[in-house]
Amino acid sequence: MAKDQNLHGKQFSSLQEGGLDSADRDTKVAIAAHRLAIFFTEEADLPARFRKSSSSAKSKIVKKDSELERRFKEDVKLWKQLIETMLAKISNPQAWRFVTLSPEVDATVQKLSDCKDFSDFVDYLILRRDKEQCNEDELGGLAMLSVAFQREIEKRI
Repeated sequence: MAKDQNLHGKQFSSLQEGGLDSADRDTKVAIAAHRLAIFFTEEADLPARFRKSSSSAKSKIVKKDSELERRFKEDVKLWKQLIETMLAKISNPQAWRFVTLSPEVDATVQKLSDCKDFSDFVDYLILRRDKEQCNEDELGGLAMLSVAFQREIEKRI
């Protein structure tokens, strides 16, 4: 994924800009939470409206889809909480790089451990893990995000 792109390949740099008012920030967090929920959910577990493949049998899965919708909304809520916590604990530009999977990888980086963004993400995860306020949902989300972030860095090395 190229720098400043979202999880679906569209421009995402507007989410990384500073100086947003409260309403804009809430909107950006909500958008990012939806994108992360979609990105980290298996297609079969997504509500029909988010699936990439279309099926003529979609009308037959309405009841199942309502359960998927409920679970999806809960996932979005958990991602939103994780993003808001991250924005409160670390600098906004860095938090948005983590959330949008847009690591800064300079030309001198030869291995994953040389990447400052990766080291900072791991440090953040460790600090959050050691806090009583970090519940298992946040820890799980951070773990999934860190693996995806690591993969993005490895693509660039």
